[in-house]
Amino acid sequence: MRISTNQFYHRNTTNIIERQSSVNQSILNISEGKRVITAGDDAVATNSILNIRQEQALLKQYQTNIDFADSRINVQESAMKSAEDVMFRIKDLVLQGNSVSNDDAARQAIADELKERKEELLSLANSRDESGSYVFGGFQTNNPPFEEQANSDVVYHGDNGQRETNIGPGVKVATSDSGDKIFMEIASSTGDFRPTYNLNAGIDNIDRAILTDASISDRANYVPVGTPDDYSINFATMASGEMGVTVIDSAGTQQYPLLPQPAAPYVAGDTITFNGVSATLKNTPQDGDSISITPEPDVDIFGVIEDAISWLESGNGVGVDEAQRQLDVGHILGDIDQIQIELGGVRAEIGARLQITESQNNRHEDYNLTIEKSRSALEDLDMVEAISVFEQQKLSLQAAQTAFSQVQNMNLLNFL
Repeated sequence: MRISTNQFYHRNTTNIIERQSSVNQSILNISEGKRVITAGDDAVATNSILNIRQEQALLKQYQTNIDFADSRINVQESAMKSAEDVMFRIKDLVLQGNSVSNDDAARQAIADELKERKEELLSLANSRDESGSYVFGGFQTNNPPFEEQANSDVVYHGDNGQRETNIGPGVKVATSDSGDKIFMEIASSTGDFRPTYNLNAGIDNIDRAILTDASISDRANYVPVGTPDDYSINFATMASGEMGVTVIDSAGTQQYPLLPQPAAPYVAGDTITFNGVSATLKNTPQDGDSISITPEPDVDIFGVIEDAISWLESGNGVGVDEAQRQLDVGHILGDIDQIQIELGGVRAEIGARLQITESQNNRHEDYNLTIEKSRSALEDLDMVEAISVFEQQKLSLQAAQTAFSQVQNMNLLNFL
């Protein structure tokens, strides 16, 4: 078989180039530490690697969202904890202020501290995250949601929205709240109605009946009789000598007991029911006392503190005035207790959100570890094997180059 010089050179050159290309590819693979660098290296693996990288990019975005959510939620949780601490201090101050040993100066000093505590709560209600967004304004995050007016009332400028952040496939967590619901719509300690006491000024006895609850217990049979739907609970001594109680609505109709019974005997601690409303009273009423109740199911935290300040600044009373003061402070303390309960509930809810973000973050880390192993198996290089192959390829290239060099120098004259 005859092999032309041109064909000989072509074949050997092609062989050397191919081996050099293999060596160069191995050098590139080793330097990158990857088995698959381009789609041409392994088309099937490249497609799988691309899908895994897309998943990892999505996981990274979720983890970024979790960091953002954690930051905002921690601001809320910290604010709620501080608000709880402030309310505990406010309760202590009100209890201190109810001591008969306090003079006007002592009561005013307590009232002044309550004003400071109110300002502290207002600051907490206007808490902001690290980006400057207000966390208790609902969707309105650019301006302070709470503002104190000249008359000491606090108004809410936010809305009832709740911002949410995606932290996983189909998983969202709230990162803002409506301050209106947290600070301004606290369930009244007396239920759906608030009492106003009209005490017989001719009786100095401090012991008076107090309304502990007035709530709509049967909404199916509750029919408002006016606007507002007020009622008057009246006490009068019956002919039998017992204390009697009647309930009159704003239209002047007797709702309890139903006519023709003129009055029902009063029993401290009992619950009386009328027009779908249940009212519970305790202690001893005096002849001629009455309690007006009007619909008011919510109180606001700042209003309760302002009530406590006004109560302290009014000074101690005697006789019927002190009876009124004790009734008032009883409701103030009841509202403070209710505020503490609701703040604790909000804080627990916010804490649950932190648990959700932590749990979701752990899931993302576990999943990322799993798919990273899959990606590594497809893409990363076995360095020991790669170096071994590289050495073989290098020796093969060197051998091909040496053989070609020797063969091309062969000449028939060298053997003559």
